[in-house]
Amino acid sequence: MSDYIGDIASLSKSKNVATVKSKSDSMSLNMQDFLQMMVAQFQNQDPENAASTTDMLNQMVQMSMIQAITNITDAVSLSYSASLVGKEVTVGTFDANGNLKEIVGTVTGTGTYNGSPVIFVNGETYSMSSIMAVGRLPDSKDPPTSPDSGNNGGNNSNTKPT
Repeated sequence: MSDYIGDIASLSKSKNVATVKSKSDSMSLNMQDFLQMMVAQFQNQDPENAASTTDMLNQMVQMSMIQAITNITDAVSLSYSASLVGKEVTVGTFDANGNLKEIVGTVTGTGTYNGSPVIFVNGETYSMSSIMAVGRLPDSKDPPTSPDSGNNGGNNSNTKPT
């Protein structure tokens, strides 16, 4: 069993261990952190109540699956942002007063900023989550009033009963 722990310990010190980093959470764990915790658990376990290697292996598989899903999601996001180049989009931003400002322009490029995909519109950088629509949003109209909103209790004398 000591060879197994030594293998894990040497893996946790490797520079080639892939990391999973959340774009929005700086308190996240990466694969190296996970392996270091696993090694510490093995080194500090009670010999009479040893940790299950099966459970540890299952946790490693789950961590690997999360890493794979994260990589696939990132690839799909970058592919989608690249497909927007040359297309007109409506981007929403908030001004200093908290009012929504709609910016319409053509996507001239894409990239990443702090690990998140971004687009370039009218010389400015916007996150993908700022896109309100591909194309222009229709002009907003006042909502239609319902027939029940009148003072006559919903009975409109100009309509025929059905």
